Amino acid sequence: MKSLFYICLFTLYFTTAALQTLAQTDTLSFMHISDLHMLFNLDVYQQNLARSRKHFGQGIEPLKHFLQTMPEKTHSKFIVATGDLVDFFEGETSKGEMLDFQVEQFSRLLGFANVPVFLNLGNHDICSYSWKDTIRASSQNHAGMARAAWIRNLANFKDGTYYSKVFEVNGTTYRLIFLDNGYNTVHQGDNSVLPYIDKAQLDWLENQLTQSANDIEIILMHIPFTAVVARPGSPSELYNVLAKNPSVKLILDGHNHKNIVQRFISTGDQKLVQVQTGAFGYGIENWRLIKLTKNQILISFPGKTETELVIPVK
Repeated sequence: MKSLFYICLFTLYFTTAALQTLAQTDTLSFMHISDLHMLFNLDVYQQNLARSRKHFGQGIEPLKHFLQTMPEKTHSKFIVATGDLVDFFEGETSKGEMLDFQVEQFSRLLGFANVPVFLNLGNHDICSYSWKDTIRASSQNHAGMARAAWIRNLANFKDGTYYSKVFEVNGTTYRLIFLDNGYNTVHQGDNSVLPYIDKAQLDWLENQLTQSANDIEIILMHIPFTAVVARPGSPSELYNVLAKNPSVKLILDGHNHKNIVQRFISTGDQKLVQVQTGAFGYGIENWRLIKLTKNQILISFPGKTETELVIPVK
């Protein structure tokens, strides 16, 4: 009788394990967050500057808790954070100097995650803050230094600040393409429009989109398209490249601190779906669960596991 009990227990264990493996094969889930705006040691910065950003100074512990608990609760295999990871790359101190240790502090914070965390850079991640008279001044003049710091400190960026990851889900290949579109200013006389990536990255993107005739592409970036830019005859080179590739099924981004779903005209009768997730720095309920299956992409309501949107991929 005792032997029969252990045989049943043994069978139940391996049946459960087999079902878990099957579920993992049939569905790949991940979490999308954006606009974390983490700030470390705010007290070392210029008093007025620190006061103007203090609303982002309490985000460290909530992010730790999220990294440690939410992937398990949602059965997610990884997390994607689409930019504005920190509130600034460097800021003016109380002594009038510029201090740039935020990237290093953020990299240590990721050590609390129990799953991989894939990252994009946003406009805040490459910006410098100072205080001029009565207002906060922001520039991206040291963007090159900022990108070097991110590459030096984060494994995600070891080969550069744009990259791709490929996943197989029950016979369907998904290519997640992470872009670096953190520049948020177009200079006078420049023909470019936002969101913007440089020519070298644009060429790389086109190559990624032609790597396979069978894969499904998901674009991850920080600054979203607007309805003005995402239209036929758009002056945006980036939008035109994506719109002519019907295998691009989804764009995930943030930047505007809002939860928005938009559908733009793509090739033929196809629609290019853009999903923005609100700022995690303004509330820990600002996340979405993305599920990849053989035939569909399922996107949850903000802060919930229930599905808001289904995108067929076949």
